[in-house]
Amino acid sequence: KECLELGYEFYAVATYIKEHNKKKLLEWNVNLRIINFQRKSLNPFSSAKSFVELCKNISSISPDTIFSYTHKPVIFGALAGYLCRVKKIVSLITGTGHIFDSYNFITKLKRFIGLTGFKLALFVSTHVIFQNKDDKKLFIDLKLCSQAKSFVVNGSGVDLDHFQIESFPEKLTFLCLARLIESKGLREYAKACEIVRKYIPEARFLLGGPADPHNDAINVKEIKEIWKDKYGIDYLGYIEDPREAIKDCSVYVLLSYNEGTPRTVLESMSMGRPIITTDVNGCRETVKHMQNGYLVPQFDHIEAANHMLSFFKDKHLIEKMGNQSRIYCSKKYDVHKVNSSILKILNQ
Repeated sequence: KECLELGYEFYAVATYIKEHNKKKLLEWNVNLRIINFQRKSLNPFSSAKSFVELCKNISSISPDTIFSYTHKPVIFGALAGYLCRVKKIVSLITGTGHIFDSYNFITKLKRFIGLTGFKLALFVSTHVIFQNKDDKKLFIDLKLCSQAKSFVVNGSGVDLDHFQIESFPEKLTFLCLARLIESKGLREYAKACEIVRKYIPEARFLLGGPADPHNDAINVKEIKEIWKDKYGIDYLGYIEDPREAIKDCSVYVLLSYNEGTPRTVLESMSMGRPIITTDVNGCRETVKHMQNGYLVPQFDHIEAANHMLSFFKDKHLIEKMGNQSRIYCSKKYDVHKVNSSILKILNQ
């Protein structure tokens, strides 16, 4: 939106897009093009077909700049842009995801294909943007891209006017919003809730997020039928507007295994919520330990539970840390500041 206001002409090339997002883009006069693209498919025939379709679109648009993000679109977008002789190819790495997994033949194959694709795509990219310094270091150490073309911005930013401070609920309430996959730390969250419920029976534990067809997906049926009784977790389903869920919580919890920069954490910080998250890439950037929340070791649900209990022991801690979250968010993650950083990189 900010680029449009500066006079850029924008084409959005994407696969399935929700109607409310499509309506918003059309209102902004964005030229929207829908292509057939399966982000998790390894099928060489459908991938080749998608790549050809993407090249045709880029060729017909003849853009000055291509800006791609998330793994497969970065690989396809950069290589298609290079073949179509686009002058500026910007690739945004939004986290490492599962591409570095190697616990069976399939994940090793995906890792090999993914890293090879990244090496080619980032070689032809003119600019590579990371959302945290740890991911940048990892990619450079693996020789996937060079130091000279690598940059770091503070996530994708958050609109502080849209996500405003809200009052806290009367009951101590914890919330996690994430796709229903294990790598978001949902099983650790559930086990932590189980411990906390023993000491604070009146506390509430909320979980929202859509199902995801991933190899570490958690079945929605399991969450609906088992997690309420076993862990005390109320499943909210897919949340269209995260503000509705965040305003009903006291503390936001995300025990993810790795992230680029977790958007839901930024949104919760902007709304004045303390954060409990893991001391891993992307997540650790959002929390100053014991100031606006707590960092816990990866996979450690017991430590997470101990920090959740601390908000019951000290009732003033929620408001104190919540205020620090908002201040830290406004200094580091204001979307206008992040946009400014991206625009500086684009204009180099």
